[in-house]
Amino acid sequence: MIPPRAVHARSPGETDVFARLRSDPLTADWIVLHSLDIAAHRTQVSGEADFVVIIPHGGVLFMEVKACRTVRREGGLWYLGNLPGEARGPFKQAAEAMHSLRERLAKARPHLSRVPFSSCVVFTHLAFRENSVEWHPWQVIDSVAMRSAPMSRLLREIMNKTRSCIQAAPHGGWLLPGSKEPYQEQCAEIAEFFRPDFECFQDYKTVAANIEAELRQFTDEQIVCLDAMETNPRVVFSGPAGTGKTVLALESARRASVEGQDALLLCFNRFLGARLAKECEAHGSGVRAKTLHSHMVEVAKIEHSPSFSNRDFWECELPRCAIDSLLSQDKPAFVFDELIIDEAQDILRDEYLDFLDLSLHGGLSAGKWRMFGDFEKQAIYGSANLALRDFYARLSAPPAEYSLRTNCRNTPSVASLAELLGGLSPGYCRVLRSHDGTEPKYLFYQSESDQVACIEQALTELFELGMSGKDIVILSMRSDESAAAAKIQSSAWRSRIRPFGPAEAGGYIRYCSIHSFKGLEAPAIILTDLDGFSRQSLEALIYIGVTRSLHRLIIVMQESIKAQLLSRITA
Repeated sequence: MIPPRAVHARSPGETDVFARLRSDPLTADWIVLHSLDIAAHRTQVSGEADFVVIIPHGGVLFMEVKACRTVRREGGLWYLGNLPGEARGPFKQAAEAMHSLRERLAKARPHLSRVPFSSCVVFTHLAFRENSVEWHPWQVIDSVAMRSAPMSRLLREIMNKTRSCIQAAPHGGWLLPGSKEPYQEQCAEIAEFFRPDFECFQDYKTVAANIEAELRQFTDEQIVCLDAMETNPRVVFSGPAGTGKTVLALESARRASVEGQDALLLCFNRFLGARLAKECEAHGSGVRAKTLHSHMVEVAKIEHSPSFSNRDFWECELPRCAIDSLLSQDKPAFVFDELIIDEAQDILRDEYLDFLDLSLHGGLSAGKWRMFGDFEKQAIYGSANLALRDFYARLSAPPAEYSLRTNCRNTPSVASLAELLGGLSPGYCRVLRSHDGTEPKYLFYQSESDQVACIEQALTELFELGMSGKDIVILSMRSDESAAAAKIQSSAWRSRIRPFGPAEAGGYIRYCSIHSFKGLEAPAIILTDLDGFSRQSLEALIYIGVTRSLHRLIIVMQESIKAQLLSRITA
């Protein structure tokens, strides 16, 4: 039965016939197409067959089902129940549907042209004993016949009579005596021709354009948050991942430029800093965008910085040098009218705040500033040593606060996963993106080589969807050198993968750590190397990783942590 349920039944008669055909044990090897549309009808713009029954060793039978309780023909018009008169009676409807599709089948598949076709009319609720030259008596199944025999026998008899009628006709020699057509494989071919299965995918260029339009629309909606807090000189915008904090920070910088203010836009992550700097180029010299550390290096006039592994330098020595440099200047060149900080949760450190206090006209207590951060879940660098309330205690008066709880980046399925893995409480109040039909996918591995194979499988699937390398980022819990993506050696992928960098990497697939990619996003994210970490670190990093995804998310995880994570997802 195609479809398997009578979802398109327009009358109780069709429902009855459907049930009889489905439940009859002698129709087990038949194929029945219900409600088959006919686009190229021989006499109409389009038509429909109630049932097309394909019977092995019998033929193809077109059935017109009528559940009316009265039938009459008067003046050449057929009146079925309370319907208005119609010149095309049910027998002609069935015959025209049959001839329309038989002609198309014979033209497209000539080897099936010897399969006999027939048509009949089923009156499910009344006895029909009328005779006419316009139909054969055996082309009628009425309520009496339906009560007297199973549907399989009635339809088989019609096909037997059809065969005899064809062979007796002057031009019926094409149907050879003893012919067993259609065979089982021919039945399947006929069904596939009439109602083929198919699956179509929206091309990724269209998907990408839709995503871009959605993000533009929804982030524009988020900008009203800035309007609401315009009269407050000092504001903390707090919200989980995906709530548009970076977009709001960039818009704050643009507004400061329009107002003629000297503004400084800072963040913690160097890749995000590169993005902010590029986005702010259009604002001219009125807005400077960079990372906190690169700005302190510039202020302190340090030419050769030590490696980032020297935490004491970056967290203590560098801020002290930058502060000394500011204090030694009679007219400091690095004091700004407005301070804007993205990833503010990572800069809540006494040394950093002391430097920022000197970098702003009026200081942090009286100057104008905007801070954007996830003060619940995204402080993963370990650089901050103050809670938000401790920062407020440093000020003469607490700033205004605005809570961002509307996710404008992720699809609903990814947002839900982030809530579960991140333990967000409260969660998102709304998710603006529409459900695009995709769900996060999980691939499990046991060994390191298995993980590499899983990554290659994920890449193959994404490319089959029409994505290119620039759409895909592989994120790892580890540093670049030890990441699984760096160990891919197959000729199919090795030359197409590059470490993530501040500049666009052409059409390459890129990989980096979750730490390095924080604050950024990509159409497709493959999350890897989820092993060897504490549960708290694991869940925090996975939460950040999954929320980088705009469209597709594939999580590659070790079998040993499968139960741990899935228990959170299904709890």
